[in-house]
Amino acid sequence: MTPTPASGDPGSPRCFLALLPDAASRDALQRCREVAATSPASARGTRWVEAAALHLTLRFFGAATSAQVEYLKHMLPTLARGLPALSARRCAIWPNRARLRPVVLEFDPPDALLALAGECETLAQKAGFEAESRAFKAHLTLARLRPGCLPEIPPAPAASLAFESLALMVSDLRSGGASYRSLASVALPVPAKT
Repeated sequence: MTPTPASGDPGSPRCFLALLPDAASRDALQRCREVAATSPASARGTRWVEAAALHLTLRFFGAATSAQVEYLKHMLPTLARGLPALSARRCAIWPNRARLRPVVLEFDPPDALLALAGECETLAQKAGFEAESRAFKAHLTLARLRPGCLPEIPPAPAASLAFESLALMVSDLRSGGASYRSLASVALPVPAKT
């Protein structure tokens, strides 16, 4: 039996599935942030994501009922699989007319990551969420830019980054921006050497 879809109740948690980087990758991302933050334009108009909150979203669900949250927690271990380190393509500023523009690190997704994103989509639909109309884009948000802010685009922090866990996350919207916390997580196995 699949859970009942969320009613859009403003009290419902805004949930998503995400990969969390390992410690070495978080450190590399933090160093990238520190270099980019020295730009005067960055200091004035950039809201950086804290190192502990960095993640790669696999599937955003939006408002979720308690039954959907429990179902997703229960199914989370079925998604855990070893992933190779992800090759960073570039840092970029994505356009966004409705909200603050994100500064993102784009990845060249390996087949294993694309397959995992597909499984997350299947799970979302089984949980009662509508199908996602947008194509999956493997990225990690580093910062959000206020209108008029034109900072230098930071260099990619490393040739590749590794992820150590898969988490069901909740996004809490606040006046200073979103904050994230894990509702459940599972360690990713180390991928077999080929």
